[in-house]
Amino acid sequence: MPFHIPDGCEGFFDDVNRRFRLLITKGVITGIDQIRLNNWLVNFRSPEDRYLAARLLSCLTYRSKAMVSSSFTHLVQGELPKLLRRHAGMGLSDLDEFDGLLRERRNDAPIRFVAVDAFNDTPGKSGPQLIRQFRLHLGVSKSLLCRPERMGELPAEVKAIVFLDDLLGTGRQFHEFADHYTLAEHARERKLVYAPLMACEKGLKHLADKCPWLIVHPIESLGEDHRFFRASSREASMWAHDDANKIEDVREHIRRLCKRNDIKDRDKYSLDLTVAFEHGVPNNSVSLLLRNSDSWQPLFDR
Repeated sequence: MPFHIPDGCEGFFDDVNRRFRLLITKGVITGIDQIRLNNWLVNFRSPEDRYLAARLLSCLTYRSKAMVSSSFTHLVQGELPKLLRRHAGMGLSDLDEFDGLLRERRNDAPIRFVAVDAFNDTPGKSGPQLIRQFRLHLGVSKSLLCRPERMGELPAEVKAIVFLDDLLGTGRQFHEFADHYTLAEHARERKLVYAPLMACEKGLKHLADKCPWLIVHPIESLGEDHRFFRASSREASMWAHDDANKIEDVREHIRRLCKRNDIKDRDKYSLDLTVAFEHGVPNNSVSLLLRNSDSWQPLFDR
């Protein structure tokens, strides 16, 4: 049977639409407004299309600017000092000392923060925007920020470099970043810590294999449950989200929808996630959330 609305789910779109609009009104979903949502929903014309849109919204893992700032606080006040004491030999007696280190303007400070950038013209890479939010939220001194191409100029006193990113997906993009900036050579001189806001299991395994010299410490981990096309626990061919449609039928419906609207149905880095940040959507997410064409309006900016 082609992709269809299962019995009992006829009102699913209306329910999800109402709840999602309430999240916007209450400021839980920020960065988009009712008009942006309306423009995105217009893309979905048939009842089946609208049911699919509702499933996308109900599966969305969204992190607002405030949530990202909270994650940075958790990293700096909890995990990062312990990592630096254990792996980089930094003698930090307490959090006040570490906070003072972050705020003090010192060229000989033992730590630097680097944004994972779009060295290969990856569309929408948000590293610089992310590290700016990190600096402003935590009051980090500009002297502790470093462009990746200038890591070779760092003084010998620097014991650790921390790389900030929003999402570790397949791991291939960071692996390419590491090769481009010869991070393996830098790892001979100091400890390198990669701290993405979110990380997928696939990417963690990839970097453990390809970059064993790298300390990877995500703030939040994503598992199989975060994939839009995950299989039902009862039958592998069935779509877990309704146990009524086959996964291949869902994929085919999306392929046709994308073709009609002149957008790519998958990116080469896609993991079929439904992850979005206020500052943009990673290209590991389902393309219906982020692609743009003359006949398709995105829900979020890329």
